Amino acid sequence: MKRNAAIALFALIAAAPFAPAEEGTSPYWFAGEDATVFPLVSRDFQETWLQDRLTIGLGVRFNRLTSKNRPEDTTRTKTFIGYVNRIDDEDEFGFVLPEIRYWAADYVRTTLSFSGVSGRTRNFNTATRHSDGTIDAWGPQLLVEGLWPLCEDTVFLHAGAGVMYAFCDFSEDLWWNLGYSTRQDWIDRGSPPVKTAANHYREIHVDDAFGYSLCAGVSWRPTPRVELDFSLRHTWLEPDCQFGYNYGRKRGFEELMDGEFTLDHLSVVLSCSYVF
Repeated sequence: MKRNAAIALFALIAAAPFAPAEEGTSPYWFAGEDATVFPLVSRDFQETWLQDRLTIGLGVRFNRLTSKNRPEDTTRTKTFIGYVNRIDDEDEFGFVLPEIRYWAADYVRTTLSFSGVSGRTRNFNTATRHSDGTIDAWGPQLLVEGLWPLCEDTVFLHAGAGVMYAFCDFSEDLWWNLGYSTRQDWIDRGSPPVKTAANHYREIHVDDAFGYSLCAGVSWRPTPRVELDFSLRHTWLEPDCQFGYNYGRKRGFEELMDGEFTLDHLSVVLSCSYVF
């Protein structure tokens, strides 16, 4: 009985006349020559909200830390953490993936990019100023910019402000992580890849953090569908950190002291984007 009812229903649907959709409401695969390249998006929507407003591209950046030093304080209260009182530039060149801009109004646009910064720590309590490891921060940066058009709207000066959310991590140098007093001591003992000098590992944990930015630059559209942009961005970022020993499964991580890493940096960004 159920099978016969299903067959009858299918035959009824097949015999029903096809009612074409109203003009301008069909998905692009039914829209014929008027089809837009955006599925389920009308041409009016594309021309009104996307055309000449949305750009997507790739960029390269050069970073320079601007707050590298703190006092050589033996009480370790004015340093970044412990004996770390300096952060040197690390991986200064990198990519900005991707660079997305949207013109919300005639003279206002938003920019979303993904970038990062790295620094190598230095300790003042040794003659060699050894490094415990590197601090890395990366994540999305959202900017709101005002624009001043020049040269018949092909060149735009821009300036603005925004925020950055940084995912932070500390990569310990192996000899320091294993608890040896110096890198040479670790080498003299055969550079063991796993064996610790004591019964624990030395670690620095870094919290994720919010930062804020100021920016300025210039954009140029040599063709209607290509935009080149040059920007200067200064970002203030200060993630909290904790130093301690990790005893593995026995007791886990035990914090000994806390501090913060100042990762304020100036970025020079050059990008090339496609204009929709």
